[in-house]
Amino acid sequence: MTRQVVAVDPAFGPRLKELRERRGLSLRRLGQQVHCSHGYLWDLEAGSKRPSLSVAALLDAALGADGQLSALVRAVSADSGGRTTLPAKPVDMPVAGLEFAADWRHGVAVAAKLWREDMQRRDLLVGAGFSAAVFLTPALRWLTVRLDERPAGDGERLVGAPDVETVRQITNVYRALDNQYGGAHVRDGLVRFLNSEVAAMLQGRYDARTGAALFSAAAEATQLAGWTSYDIGLHGLAQRYLVQALRLAAAAGDQPLGAEILAAMSHQAAYLGASVEAIDLARAAGRTAAEAGVGAIQAESAVLEAQGHAVGGDEAACAEALDRAERAFDRADRTSAPQWIGYFDESYLAAKFGHCFSALGRGELAARFAVRSLQMDGRRYARGRQFNLALLAVAHAQSGELEQASSVGMQAVEAAEGLGSVRSRDYLAALADRLAPHVGLPAVREFTDRARLVLQAV
Repeated sequence: MTRQVVAVDPAFGPRLKELRERRGLSLRRLGQQVHCSHGYLWDLEAGSKRPSLSVAALLDAALGADGQLSALVRAVSADSGGRTTLPAKPVDMPVAGLEFAADWRHGVAVAAKLWREDMQRRDLLVGAGFSAAVFLTPALRWLTVRLDERPAGDGERLVGAPDVETVRQITNVYRALDNQYGGAHVRDGLVRFLNSEVAAMLQGRYDARTGAALFSAAAEATQLAGWTSYDIGLHGLAQRYLVQALRLAAAAGDQPLGAEILAAMSHQAAYLGASVEAIDLARAAGRTAAEAGVGAIQAESAVLEAQGHAVGGDEAACAEALDRAERAFDRADRTSAPQWIGYFDESYLAAKFGHCFSALGRGELAARFAVRSLQMDGRRYARGRQFNLALLAVAHAQSGELEQASSVGMQAVEAAEGLGSVRSRDYLAALADRLAPHVGLPAVREFTDRARLVLQAV
């Protein structure tokens, strides 16, 4: 079979920037329209990354470019010395991972296929599309299925409690590294572990008790793979991992973890501007958390619902959800909550409040909560600290405090150096876009120049 790669005309990046600016769109706004991070779009304009055929077509549609960008992208035979073999056009290649399987054995097959294809067909998966609405069917299935499958395997490899504990401990190590260094430093190793070790365990021999624990551990690792994919801007791939994580949690009958996965889906949807889906997913997470009796996840779900309302511009609904989040947080017994939600503390809650007020254009309120959010373990959660610094800088900019915004922005730039996180760069790019009209001010110019170096480094 002829292998094909994508060839991109060097004029693609400058033309994309020209078309975007002609439309008066920021990188963030365009990214919301095509469901790509604006850090990724920055890379396309700079020529440091190549678009897929489908991304070029989406950009053409969003910018009303009548195929101008698609004409600069071609599928080329890797074995033909560079000859173009296909005209550029949108393609719909089958990619594993969106199916919420009808039974646990089929679920194992779907998840294992996703991990395998991630290792073997990475180029195809990187270009996988994202649609927040696709999350709703798995969420509905989760809410309506009976969580009593009790999977028991009959394969050759014997799997016991020590194997399950190994999965959990390795996942914990990867989670700590993700929080400290970003998803780019973690994702590949975690996917390799899922493909080589976890898949073999799920296809092994175990009783129902071990099966429940194994599927829960596998779901936790798969969710983390989705989270790291989201963090580096692979939104379509992240979506597939989260769907499969939810299916594995269903097989395990693990309601708290299922609620956390639904919350992660809401988080991603809100980040990409899909407010309606973010709200629905947060409510599904909250309902599940209430049934499981885990107050911390109820609080998290409520604040994510608030963020969905804020992204949609509904200030009254946002305020009501924030009130519920605060009351649920005060009632929650966090000592009995699952260890994987240890990040959800007063600082994290304050950051979410800050993001809500920032999305609503309430810079003064956003700044108040952003300051509180920085009372955190910045060494353990280095990426989160960078996010919160960027949030505070944006809040200052929204209040017209340009020198403070630039000063805090410089701290956010320094915190971003060494992080393997597209989201960290997205926040810097959003701040740079907001401050761009004031680049004549020395402090703003200093920030912009320093930020540009970080944004172009990856």
